Amino acid sequence: MKLAPQEPAAMAWPRLSDSFTGAGLETALTLAIYLLIGGLLAVYVRTLYSRTSRNPAADSVARVFPLLTLVTITVISVVKTSLALSLGLVGALSIVRFRAAIKDPEELVYLFLCIGIGLALGAEAPWLALVLVVVATLFVLVFDRMRSSSGAGEGFLTVVGPASRYLGDGAESALGAVRRTCPNMVVQRCEVDGGEGQLRVQLRGVRDGDAPNIVGALRTSLPDCHISFVDGRALA
Repeated sequence: MKLAPQEPAAMAWPRLSDSFTGAGLETALTLAIYLLIGGLLAVYVRTLYSRTSRNPAADSVARVFPLLTLVTITVISVVKTSLALSLGLVGALSIVRFRAAIKDPEELVYLFLCIGIGLALGAEAPWLALVLVVVATLFVLVFDRMRSSSGAGEGFLTVVGPASRYLGDGAESALGAVRRTCPNMVVQRCEVDGGEGQLRVQLRGVRDGDAPNIVGALRTSLPDCHISFVDGRALA
């Protein structure tokens, strides 16, 4: 079997120098421009996600958006002209394992949005990336406005007090007071241990600003009980 002749070492330096001049320099400058555009779009997407998401860990997720976009642009720019490099990329990605769990589907959608921006810019289609960002922004703002206008969520109320408040379902009982204040409720737990009882209920249709009114009304009806309210949206 006859091996292919190897390239002489003397030719390595001219080829390296050619990559920094002429077409190589033009390609690098073009890539730099697309990287700058992608970085700016990714920063905008990060701001959009941080301001519209109700995920408490939104900022920790959004900080990877610019880097993800830049990496995607670079990878697509390298492999788009070479079938061999494309197949090599598939093989390299097949051994990558991501251990971080995506708890919120919204995070995954924004990650795909950044990848989509990187794919468009890597394929030298900046207008496609811009249209993608504009249309995605419109949908995000519309759904965020609809969610804000409805404003209804769920809450969890815990009432702890004397055991006598938890025996029966009369007007003076803890359950009766909670039912009068919040008719749309589901009892999750009712426990009496010795001289103390505990009632935990899920409240539905709770709007922003309802918590002080609910707690105030229950403190009037149950002055000898400790009342705790948790907004369910804060647990999402």
